[in-house]
Amino acid sequence: MSDTMIKENPFSSQPTTSAFTEESTYQAVCKSAVASAIFAVLGLSAFLAQMFMLLPILGIVFALLALKAIRAYPDELVGKGAAKFGLLLSAVCLIGSGAMHSFIYATEVPEGYRRISFAELKPSSRGTDAQGFPKRAAELDGEKVFIKGYVRPPSGKQYGLKSFIMVGDFGDCCFGGDPAITDVVAIKIQSDDTVNYGYGLRRIGGTFRLNPSTAASDEEEIPRVFYEIEADHVR
Repeated sequence: MSDTMIKENPFSSQPTTSAFTEESTYQAVCKSAVASAIFAVLGLSAFLAQMFMLLPILGIVFALLALKAIRAYPDELVGKGAAKFGLLLSAVCLIGSGAMHSFIYATEVPEGYRRISFAELKPSSRGTDAQGFPKRAAELDGEKVFIKGYVRPPSGKQYGLKSFIMVGDFGDCCFGGDPAITDVVAIKIQSDDTVNYGYGLRRIGGTFRLNPSTAASDEEEIPRVFYEIEADHVR
């Protein structure tokens, strides 16, 4: 009897050689290639907010790792197409969103307003008043300022807001954070504009007011505030 077993295939007139004499080659999909494509698609959100620009960066990193691995093990790994897609789309998202946000930053401050940030309003080891706010806040009192932040979920209605609490951190805005009194600004809109609560970044311009002994706000969770802005520019 021959050492090679021959089995009859009932659907073919040709004999089939046993698996003992043949090996099939198995190729796995490169996980980095799949990750790069996923991060590339998610990276489209970088056009909505700068914080999401990390996503296309991750897409590029995983795409390069995937292409390197596939070149090293061409017989074991597949996914070059997905990696190239992830690399191209991530690069477009990163460059395009970077250019867009740079243009917005250069043109968003109205004439006559001074750009400030929430970081300037936080107390530090030096230059902090006895009441707990930085001296920088006292310097801004009465100045026309421009600041960007997020609407904290109001305790009452969420649409057509004429006053609300603004925070600088996305977590304090949308994920139930507990901001300090120097991390919030009470916004009181003086124009006909109104604001709806949402996750989007808001651009506010107006007159900055410091209340050294704090002032009452309209929100139950943050009843007292140091900082207020009488807003006449709302975006």
